[in-house]
Amino acid sequence: MQRFLSVLSSALLGLFVLVAVPTAASAELSSTPTTSWGVSGLVTGSRTDTIRSEVWAIEQIGNRLYVGGRFTHVTNGNTAIPQPYLAAFNATTGEYIPGFDPQLNNAVYALEAAPDGSKLFVGGSFNRVEGNYTSALVALDPIDGSLDSWSGRVGGYSLVRNLDLVGADLYASGSFSQVKSSAGTTQASRVGRWNWQTGIHDASWLPNVTGGSVWGIAVSENADRVYLAGYFTAVNGVSATGGFKAVRKSDGENATGVQPFKINTANVSRQYAYDVVTVNGLVFVGGSEHYVQVLNESDLSLRKFHMSQPSRGDYQDLEVVGDRVYAGCHCRLSSYIESADGVLWWGTPPAGESNAPVTDSGPNSWVTAFSATTGDREASFVPDINSTGPGVWAIHGTSNGCVWFGGNITKAAGVTQHNMTRLCDENGGGDTQKPSTPGQPVVGNIGTSSVAMTWAASTDNVGVTGYRVFNNADDSVALDVSGTGGTVTGLAAGTYAYYVKAYDAAGNLSNRSGITTVTVGNQTDTERPSTPGRPQVQQIGPDSVDLSWIGSTDNVGVAGYRVFDNANGSIVLDVPGTSGTVTGLAPGTYSLYTKAYDAAGNVSYRSGFTQVTITGGGNPDTERPSNPKGLAVSGGANSANLTWIASTDNVGVAGYRVFDQATNTVVADVSGTTATLSLAPGTYTFYVKAYDAAGNLSWRSNLKSHTFN
Repeated sequence: MQRFLSVLSSALLGLFVLVAVPTAASAELSSTPTTSWGVSGLVTGSRTDTIRSEVWAIEQIGNRLYVGGRFTHVTNGNTAIPQPYLAAFNATTGEYIPGFDPQLNNAVYALEAAPDGSKLFVGGSFNRVEGNYTSALVALDPIDGSLDSWSGRVGGYSLVRNLDLVGADLYASGSFSQVKSSAGTTQASRVGRWNWQTGIHDASWLPNVTGGSVWGIAVSENADRVYLAGYFTAVNGVSATGGFKAVRKSDGENATGVQPFKINTANVSRQYAYDVVTVNGLVFVGGSEHYVQVLNESDLSLRKFHMSQPSRGDYQDLEVVGDRVYAGCHCRLSSYIESADGVLWWGTPPAGESNAPVTDSGPNSWVTAFSATTGDREASFVPDINSTGPGVWAIHGTSNGCVWFGGNITKAAGVTQHNMTRLCDENGGGDTQKPSTPGQPVVGNIGTSSVAMTWAASTDNVGVTGYRVFNNADDSVALDVSGTGGTVTGLAAGTYAYYVKAYDAAGNLSNRSGITTVTVGNQTDTERPSTPGRPQVQQIGPDSVDLSWIGSTDNVGVAGYRVFDNANGSIVLDVPGTSGTVTGLAPGTYSLYTKAYDAAGNVSYRSGFTQVTITGGGNPDTERPSNPKGLAVSGGANSANLTWIASTDNVGVAGYRVFDQATNTVVADVSGTTATLSLAPGTYTFYVKAYDAAGNLSWRSNLKSHTFN
């Protein structure tokens, strides 16, 4: 079989080797002169010394490429500049960008871009940024690398291995025992999820992973599933063969109706998975004993089994780019790969088992490509790159048609590399960047056989062409329009669930929006949703404020929430979820409240009021109130009366929250310096914190206890 890079001249110069774009595997290859920046130096003494890879993660925002790992310097071979763990490069030229200089104290293993490009989410084994104690999960400013105010965190033994962002949710996996945010702390086991905008964690989504750590996490766009890959042995008390398991997005419980995962060795010490991705109704899993398994997402039955031979070849990173899935491994230039429609056993098959007939084989390298639509190996892709052992641990496709590879990479086509390289289409590539996720559909007018919907627009590096509304029951297209709204017609009486995806002229399809449920026909829904929680300030800017609130319930389903300006009753925000940002505010003090509504147009009673002060001038209020003092508790067997001395603030105190120390949960939220509580029998210890309109929270008061009978 012809080698992938045989057309390249031995006189190839520059850092990067060019290869066919993922959507055109047969294209000719050529070189391009670019600068030779990369990374160097390996930090030892970390939790992963056995895997000596410099690069572990690559992500892109705009024309910046972010590289994370265990390196100490950025280098072009002649100049080495100290910039440990995380650095930025120009995605077109490869030049190092010195203005991005985050100061972390340990390794970076995971990177994820916010959909709007406002944040770079970073996971790893660090616990300090710019000298400030944080956790192994933070958000950074993508321009200068400074610490963002996003409140999501992990706790306990904190190591974040992987991140995935779908819709409003950021998922993290690794080794940690707590998920945290400004809403408090929840005990968790190796996985968690947060709202990527507010940082509030989901205290109800808590899969219980035991027996190891979770290295890979992938959220399905088409099914109620989150896929986990790693060294663990059980999830929610059920054995996880081979370190792979599917749990539900809705509640974190184990997915049902799926077939057992097949592992190709009887050696229990070698039964683990490194990574997982899902695309086009397929699930790709890579792991120990040199396999990439392709599963049918419908029931997780085995579709294709690929195994690298003859020695040392675990697959350790998977990435969807265009119509290919790239898999990084330490499978060496001298290896080859076999494919079958059943299991290929490592070594002698156990009694009663046999190897499936091999359907395809050929030369292999440190990276393998598979079709994202069939799961078959792309035989033309055998890149001439080399490593001293660990191989490729990070892969990322950029919007200009290139694919970047990072890890322990020493050469490409005989040219020295600094632990990262890229392959591109000789013609500059096509558009492979998917549009951002559109907003969850909001129901407007409902007819006897139709429903009108609108949604927030997507953005795209080239331009959004249109939107498709899908019926969640069978993923069929119910509507295809160029704008951000339309009417689905010809519906029989019943209840429907819809979501939206955006697409561009190149056919790239966005991630799925949230799902909205609507009832159409003769059913008459006259019940209003319950009252939502009072809006809480998460962050305040010169002319904007980020809000969140406790959601409502409804007999059919809540369609969305509107935030009102109490001064004139105008709607300043209309969103499908329980958070959002009010923008375009002039300096002044605003009194805001929230109402929920359902698909039939029933509107809830209003929430309580929240006052917000906008100062303008680009100088938001970041000063926390003084801590409340003199907390005292009185009362009897059925209630407790709490009083305290008022706090002070540079702008003004907006209210006080009373916390139960045992759980660090809020049991009362009041505007004054008193609160009356009636709780379940037991002894409670309380403390109070003050907050201002900008969401700054004070240090806590003294502690006081009370017993309820």
